[in-house]
Amino acid sequence: MNHHSNPTPPVVLTIGGFDPSSGAGITADLKTFSAHNCYGVAAITALTIQNTQGTSAIQCVEPALLKQSIDSLLADERIKAIKIGMLGNKAVASVVREVLEATASLPAVLDPVIRATSGLELLDAEGLEFLKEHLLGRARLVTPNLDEAALLTGLKVENIEGMKAAAHKLVEMGAKAAVVTGGHLDKAVDVLFDGAEFETFVGDRIKPDNTHGTGCTFASAIAANLALGRQLRDAVVLSKAYVTEAIRKAYAVGPGRLPLNHLYRMQQNPRATDHAPAVPEAVH
Repeated sequence: MNHHSNPTPPVVLTIGGFDPSSGAGITADLKTFSAHNCYGVAAITALTIQNTQGTSAIQCVEPALLKQSIDSLLADERIKAIKIGMLGNKAVASVVREVLEATASLPAVLDPVIRATSGLELLDAEGLEFLKEHLLGRARLVTPNLDEAALLTGLKVENIEGMKAAAHKLVEMGAKAAVVTGGHLDKAVDVLFDGAEFETFVGDRIKPDNTHGTGCTFASAIAANLALGRQLRDAVVLSKAYVTEAIRKAYAVGPGRLPLNHLYRMQQNPRATDHAPAVPEAVH
């Protein structure tokens, strides 16, 4: 029995791949949870060979092992939210469907990782179809980038109007809400559709090479904010502000695309912590 009197922070579960360079995947998720004063636990779906210069190979875990790992965490931890990242194949995605069915009361954020920047497929064709049919409708929010939104919907997604169309189509396909992220546009634009209204968040595009793991981090920050009890829109706004500042504060750890500085808040002096990062402009 635990007799510690310290208050327990919200526990957030991440289910995703392991990036040994710690820029993306579950290590980025765990750092993001910590930055939001949450406690992170993790179940690994796949091992990857990657560094700042790209991803060259993946190896998915056995589905039975993944299921046992997740069941063990669910039985032990007071989990408040779930973040889902790289799945790899249909068998792993099937395990995640079972988990989401068993935890339907928890908010889940689905980051549909489909293809690495290097072009390597991170989710096979059967897994992609399974995700569309069985996972979209079981998550509180889905957070694709432009390419992922295009692959999921079959639409051309190259500008804000395309992002709105894709977000709307994702909700038609079963998603409760969708954020299409446009960090590769001239402005860092994200489009949220909650099933009733669109909202567009515009931010500055800064340090475009400091973007290794932005999708993972954004989705993880939203999951953490939901675990803290915030409403979906507020979670999206605060997460965009956090990612923007983490990009701004990134530093070189390799010669390729730089990972975000997930723990920049820990490096601020006490006076600096009195000032929150700028909140992105919302356009209805």
